[in-house]
Amino acid sequence: MKVLAVLTLVAAAIAVPEAETWKGCKPATYRCNWKADGWEVCDVSGNWVWGGACAPNDVCKFYKPSGSPYCVPPSFNLPNGR
Repeated sequence: MKVLAVLTLVAAAIAVPEAETWKGCKPATYRCNWKADGWEVCDVSGNWVWGGACAPNDVCKFYKPSGSPYCVPPSFNLPNGR
């Protein structure tokens, strides 16, 4: 009986996947693109892909508390000062 309990614990430990490490970005996260005229999203493979474009007179600003990019007028300041 003890052997069965030990084998069960060993099997459970082996079955637990290791924490995934991402070589690129973390999937389902966002950022403004380098020109700040749109945003990108991290895909399931850890690659940044095009997410969308801001309106012609807007710029992308990233709001850290929500982890989201926002398209706003250039003079608009988000609450965290960015």
